[in-house]
Amino acid sequence: MSSLKLLNAQTGPFPLGQGQQPNYVSVPVAWAPPSNKTIVTADEPLLFLTPQKQTGQLQVPIRSIPGLLISILGLVGLVSALWMFLLLRRIFRSVQTDTPFQAAIARQIATMGFLFLGQTAVELLLKLALWHQTRPYFKQITLSNQASLSVDIQLDGPWLLGLILLALAQVYRRGIEIQLENELTV
Repeated sequence: MSSLKLLNAQTGPFPLGQGQQPNYVSVPVAWAPPSNKTIVTADEPLLFLTPQKQTGQLQVPIRSIPGLLISILGLVGLVSALWMFLLLRRIFRSVQTDTPFQAAIARQIATMGFLFLGQTAVELLLKLALWHQTRPYFKQITLSNQASLSVDIQLDGPWLLGLILLALAQVYRRGIEIQLENELTV
């Protein structure tokens, strides 16, 4: 309950010179010009010119809901990266030249694939919540050209690598089966 009071007490504008300033965290934001109109040339071949978005950082108090969400997002990335390195270390230590295909390695590769997919899903949910929670901050910002401003949500996460690792785990399991068949026939 006290953490909720602390979160509520730290939201809103912080005038300079009034007490101790809270720590801030950066939220990636993007804005686009007011006309997102694509320009198409009339000559052959057709050329398309689309306006680029501009990016920046919104500084929000760390003790606010957006600050907490961005901190959790960083923590999720850190924990999953550490877990990945641990799994990779186990794989490199357990690979043997005489029996390269082992069930433990296949499980670790599949775990890495699921970890990448899970990290992407958690990051997407946190980014959507962050987008929802930063709207009050965007209302306080007025841009000179009335451009639209929002949280920069990119969907280029590690989901594809997760799918590739799951496919690799299936191939590795097939290698285990072939290795067992070879051992039985010899």
